Amino acid sequence: MAEKGKTPLTGEETYSETELKKELQRLLKVILEEDECSIDMTINSIGILSRLTEMKLNQSVGTVSGSAQEQILQWCEEHGVAAPKVDHDIHEPTTDQCYVNSLLEKLSSSHSDQKEAAKELHSQTKTMPSCRAVFSEIPDGISRLLNPLSATKVDSDPELQEDLIATVLNISTVDNNKKLIAKHPVVIPLLAASMRSGTIATKRNAAAALFTISTLNSNKRIIGNSSALVPLLELLRVGHPLAVKDAVSAIFSLCQLRKNIVKFTEIGAVKVIMHKLNDGILVDELLGILALLSQYQDAIDDIKDPTTFPQFIQIIRKNKSKLAQKAFDTILYNVCDVFVFPIGLIHIQQNVGKSNADAFAGLSCQKPWCDCSSKCCIRIESTH
Repeated sequence: MAEKGKTPLTGEETYSETELKKELQRLLKVILEEDECSIDMTINSIGILSRLTEMKLNQSVGTVSGSAQEQILQWCEEHGVAAPKVDHDIHEPTTDQCYVNSLLEKLSSSHSDQKEAAKELHSQTKTMPSCRAVFSEIPDGISRLLNPLSATKVDSDPELQEDLIATVLNISTVDNNKKLIAKHPVVIPLLAASMRSGTIATKRNAAAALFTISTLNSNKRIIGNSSALVPLLELLRVGHPLAVKDAVSAIFSLCQLRKNIVKFTEIGAVKVIMHKLNDGILVDELLGILALLSQYQDAIDDIKDPTTFPQFIQIIRKNKSKLAQKAFDTILYNVCDVFVFPIGLIHIQQNVGKSNADAFAGLSCQKPWCDCSSKCCIRIESTH
């Protein structure tokens, strides 16, 4: 090795990591034992530490995550150490990918290992965005994730079910995963089954996952053609208030597609929504769904039903928010017949029945540029 006082970093010699460590130990021993040590020794020790650090960085930089690589390069710049070279042509698995893959392997092991791995996947995908993203890069990642649920009764272990469905929700927030999840033959049926049976958190997360993946229009069609609509509506009807909120979000998103409006109407969505409106639950949101449904004639017929329409009017009278009034205007426009009267015609309505009746009339100047907020446009509500 180098002579005392001389640096092992000069010249063309290449030293191994072991040799550098031994030299560092020798220098530190001299520094600690002698009362006075030369500046050269201190400089030599710092130089060896820098060389060892550089070696470690070169060994690990290709296998750590992108954020860790940035931290390494920043450290090198701040401390004057040569940045390690990274071969970008070599696509080595990241630390996150390797870790998630190891947890997926445990899901094929014993029941206790499955529960431990599921809980860890739930935690990691909740707090680490990078762990959510890697699922699109792991072969059969989603199949392996849900294997414990698809291989047996979905709610045979409620805790395991809760962790795995929560993981599905977490990874569904990544755009690259949305199509993979929706197109997977197992995922949506398992989400539908989990809305029927499971803990409150499981039902809520299953509905929330459907909402998240339904943000893609192509996924709206896939979900609409699946078995998920009936349990979604049932969750809205009898679910826990927190789960109901997620069900409402999912239904509203799905009803942006006309085919789903037809399907929800056919399975009785109008009656379920009217029942929840009478309870005063999520009125603005439910009226928004009803406004979408009112584009379909069968839904209009349900709303105009003699037992339903009076309830609808009472609900509107109790709720004066802007969202409720906007939804009400849309529904009323779709439900009621619209007449256009010639200029100068006086329109008179008379209740010919023996009981009170509600009359709603909208009078407009018919100007194309009118936004219905000027004085020339009025709406009349009266009771006779």
